[in-house]
Amino acid sequence: MSSIVSSEAILLLLLIAGPMIFGAAAWGVRTESARRGVVLAAVGCVVASGLALALRGPFVLAGARWLEPLGGILEAALVGVFFALGVCRRMWLVAAAAGVQAGLLVWEHFGADPASSVAPPFIVDPLSLLLVLIITLVGSVILLHGIGYMGRHAEHAPPTAAQNGRFFLVLIGFLGLMNGLVLADSLRWFAVFWEGTTLCSYFLIGHDGTEEAKASARRALTLNALGGAMLSLGMVWDHRQGGTGLISNLIANPASTPLVFLLTAAFVKSAQMPFQSWLLGAMVAPTPVSALLHSSTMVKAGSYLVLRLAPAFASTPLALVIALAGAFTFAATSAMAISQSNAKKVLAYSTIANLGLIVACSGINTPLAYAAALVVLVYHAISKALLFLCVGTIEQQIGSRHIDAMGGIFFKLPLTTTIAALGMISMMAPPFGMLVGKWMAIVSAGQTPLVLVLLVIGSALTIFFWGKWLGRIVTTAYHEKYHLEKIPRTMSAALVVLGAMVLVAGAGVMTVYRAWLRPLAISTLSHVYLQPDSLGLLQSVDSFMGWPIMVTLLVVVLAGLASFFGLRRTQVRLPYLCGENVVVGTRTFEFRSVMDQRTTAQVTSYYFTHLFGEETMTRWANLVALLILLSLFARVSLA
Repeated sequence: MSSIVSSEAILLLLLIAGPMIFGAAAWGVRTESARRGVVLAAVGCVVASGLALALRGPFVLAGARWLEPLGGILEAALVGVFFALGVCRRMWLVAAAAGVQAGLLVWEHFGADPASSVAPPFIVDPLSLLLVLIITLVGSVILLHGIGYMGRHAEHAPPTAAQNGRFFLVLIGFLGLMNGLVLADSLRWFAVFWEGTTLCSYFLIGHDGTEEAKASARRALTLNALGGAMLSLGMVWDHRQGGTGLISNLIANPASTPLVFLLTAAFVKSAQMPFQSWLLGAMVAPTPVSALLHSSTMVKAGSYLVLRLAPAFASTPLALVIALAGAFTFAATSAMAISQSNAKKVLAYSTIANLGLIVACSGINTPLAYAAALVVLVYHAISKALLFLCVGTIEQQIGSRHIDAMGGIFFKLPLTTTIAALGMISMMAPPFGMLVGKWMAIVSAGQTPLVLVLLVIGSALTIFFWGKWLGRIVTTAYHEKYHLEKIPRTMSAALVVLGAMVLVAGAGVMTVYRAWLRPLAISTLSHVYLQPDSLGLLQSVDSFMGWPIMVTLLVVVLAGLASFFGLRRTQVRLPYLCGENVVVGTRTFEFRSVMDQRTTAQVTSYYFTHLFGEETMTRWANLVALLILLSLFARVSLA
């Protein structure tokens, strides 16, 4: 690593402060055309700065001691904002959490050793660089989609909705906060960006101003404020035990108690059970919010923190508990996704499940498991962002987000439906990264039977709900001609770009694995071998060849399309429904039944609500998850 130079300092400034400046500009302009121009400029700046950082490579920001006091001032200001919000909006838990944080800040200030806070506050390494690329590339495409989406959303939004200017102020600025979070080595600055993302989430979830939106925003703020208090407890405990306030130092000299508090904060941020309710409620927000904050970036902050701290809790009693907590969340929320007919809720439960998979792999704590977590982290961000954007586009076109209402949409929305189908396939089929990551995770869990069983169950359940939804959207009545749907160009461009990213990333999954993810896993956990052959297993993944599967899938798809478009109306027959057909629609079929009565045959999906319904599962699943979390604190004395 080289010492910092002015060009590198400017690059970090562009990544962190640049989006905030563009967000302020989007808020300040008065016309929608000017706002679109500002957002497009922000997209260009964010992409360029992210790619420039990737080309520059790892470095450390040194010799900037004045940044640490500035971080303390900003953190105190954010705590004050949370306290004011809690009091003004009568959210007493938020106010109490902010009061605890304020007390901890004062205690730390008077008890900290001035020499303990040392540079560097920011560091660029392969893990942080990976997250920056996800944030900048995926986030920029979501911003592009948001231009057209919010223009349409404003036409039918409730009168209580906030202005689009404030929306883009927070949405664009959020990218800068996330960049700062993953680049921060100082716990102080990490906390500043952590709390900043919580505040952004509160405003964006409550954007429409309805009672449901307000309640969801309050729930998100309350739970994440409690998570922020846990983060502050971990920071103060680290200082009191002689820590330097740097994440890298905490990893090199781990202490169990600070780790448990930091990991609990990470569980809240990544919506792990029993904290998942805030993410489920957040689905009321406009689709760009769901795609950016709650699938590909903000919730990844919690997963990132667990991955960052993985070397610190390796080979300790904490590791097994973390693996079990993540695996249980993965299995339980995958089951609950089956019972959902609301498309956004399916995506939300799937997001929570895959974040649980990342946490489980971090707890298994072998190089193979760590590599699996990285694979899931990368490919879930791309595919899930695409699916959220597709669902938002479909909802605006058909006026519903229910899966049963999506039967036959291939005729109405051929482009969006095709890309959505691609996104669903990428979540469950080879050679795409999600299946590769799950396969690696299952193999790595061989020495922990309970975790292994939960991962197998969760993986099987994900195939079920993705396959069910995929079958619904691609099933349509015969039509001789198909016309592309009319949607804003920025929305269609975003869908095409993300769809292309899914295809390219799927074709190159092993290239990315060999060039980046495997070396990162080995360098992070090279000292940990909970399985004697873990490194050999990691290298054996190289034998997987994705291109033959991709070619086979391409041939199958082309053959299917040729057969489909080669059909003629004279070759099409109506389905037999135990009587003479009367009407054929996209969702219902009518036929003449007993005594020549017209009977409607409903085509619907199985949701198994008696087994996997939210009300049925949430109570006991939350209780089990809470007991696992409490055992994490109980393990502190054993670590």
